[in-house]
Amino acid sequence: MGVQRIAHMLKDAFTFNSPGLSFKDKFKLSLPAPILSVSGVIIHQVFLKYYTDVIGLTPAMVGWVYTLYNIWNAVNDPLFGVLLDRRPPDPKRGKYVYLMKVTVPVMLLATFAMAWSSPSWSQWVIFGVFTGLLFIFDTAQTVYNIALSSYVLLRAPTKEERMDIGTIGNYVTYIMSWAVSVVPTLLLINHTTQRVFIPVFMVIMLFQSAIFVVALWGLPDPPELYASVELVHTDFRETLKMAWSILKSRPFLAAIAYSIIAMGALRFYTTAYLYYMGGAVKVDGITATIINTAAHVVALMLMPIMNSITKAYGTKLAIYWGMIPASIGYLGITFATTIWEISIFWTLIVISTIYFGVAIGPMNGLIIDEDEWRTGVRKTGLYNGMFNLCTTAFASIQLIIFTNVIGTAGYVGKAAVQTPQAQWGIRLATGAIPLLCLVVGLIPMIWYPFTRHREQEISAHSHAIRAAASQAAAQKLPGEPTGLDQ
Repeated sequence: MGVQRIAHMLKDAFTFNSPGLSFKDKFKLSLPAPILSVSGVIIHQVFLKYYTDVIGLTPAMVGWVYTLYNIWNAVNDPLFGVLLDRRPPDPKRGKYVYLMKVTVPVMLLATFAMAWSSPSWSQWVIFGVFTGLLFIFDTAQTVYNIALSSYVLLRAPTKEERMDIGTIGNYVTYIMSWAVSVVPTLLLINHTTQRVFIPVFMVIMLFQSAIFVVALWGLPDPPELYASVELVHTDFRETLKMAWSILKSRPFLAAIAYSIIAMGALRFYTTAYLYYMGGAVKVDGITATIINTAAHVVALMLMPIMNSITKAYGTKLAIYWGMIPASIGYLGITFATTIWEISIFWTLIVISTIYFGVAIGPMNGLIIDEDEWRTGVRKTGLYNGMFNLCTTAFASIQLIIFTNVIGTAGYVGKAAVQTPQAQWGIRLATGAIPLLCLVVGLIPMIWYPFTRHREQEISAHSHAIRAAASQAAAQKLPGEPTGLDQ
């Protein structure tokens, strides 16, 4: 009986057959988020090392560039979130899909321009150009992100559907991120010149542009999708009251605290890997690429099982279990000396990082659904803005810690060999410090109020109101007024 139950669980895990949307619809909905992750690899991994090692900006100044970038991100997220909540869908263009389409060119052009900073410029000119382009990129990315998350939550009203979409999307994410990061990894670990880097980067940008077209092409955005959503008609004071109410709520505080403390420490794990392999253990780019690729292949093979564990036991218990491989991996990578030790411990880090991402995937959507259940008003844009406000406002802390630890330890970007002190600083910043953050992050997770049973109740209610509203809208005769016309 036990064997049959396990076999049934594995079948469900690898076929993504939770009730609701078809696999084709889930796959289509999973594509727009992964392609944005390519921008994340470029901005937070490739450009971080590119600007220190090729352009010549000091690690401390790079850290402050990202600090200003995250402050702007924090400011504009709730602003655009509220504006999107108030914006009615256009009868012909739709709403969320249209907004995603118009922001993509801005993101791509800003990203492309960042590669052209010159090493001959002064430190402050490089600093200003890099910061300004990041501001433009982030403004477009914010609108894209809020529109995408709002769209997916409407199309997939249950936790199970969203987890399947997220897991399928994670496959696409890591495959594309790997493809984008392989060449920069090969180039940037052993140093390169701008003349070599830019042609390669142009190919990556063309690839990203093509995938954006594929991801957004044909996404439906019908009026009935918004039938269950009332437009938010509030003045500035009322909006501030709603925002303050969100900030004080226990589910929001617990989710944000865990995201900042624990997941924030894991956000730059591949960036830390570049510094670790190139500066702390001094391996060539090919070896580093093989180890990183193998680790991600193993993790991706296990991802459907991670998905099933979270569905079966809920977010809290799933995260508790994930601390076992994470602790072994991060402790091990801090002290590893041989290439085989590094391979094993890095694989555990990659597995646990992806696992934690899967486990917390449904948290934000469940919090929004539960609030709609209590208040009768869906505030997706405001909530997403508040989530992003809090996470991005503190996201730079981890980057500042990393860059300042390696900078204080004596890391020099253009040095052929780092000093023993600098190597030890890289080890601490890559292994011991993220593990400490994961342990501290368990405190808000213990406080997180949604059990597995409560998660199921919220999903059932969300599905019911979405289905009822969509059915009512579809039954209305042409020309008959709908909720969108009021």
